[in-house]
Amino acid sequence: MCNPVTAWFRLAHDSYWLWAEASLVIGMRTMDIMTGRGSTRENVRMVSEKVQAGAELAARLASGGVTASPTRNAQIAVSHYRKRVTANRKRLSRR
Repeated sequence: MCNPVTAWFRLAHDSYWLWAEASLVIGMRTMDIMTGRGSTRENVRMVSEKVQAGAELAARLASGGVTASPTRNAQIAVSHYRKRVTANRKRLSRR
């Protein structure tokens, strides 16, 4: 188990990068839609990924992923979403 202060700093760091990357992904997708490069397939993918990620996190937490530490639970959620947002940023950047 890590030090509570270290856990909070890690959560703050990961939350910041989740926010930053999500902002980039939103911007890239908005530009694609505005310039006509966006596709219906990408728009459907965007929504379905959000629903799937939420359902996966809910299932993980419901099946014993919840810990006694609120900081650890928040870290689990941030890490879960950050993996998907990072993958989207990389995929959209290649286009």
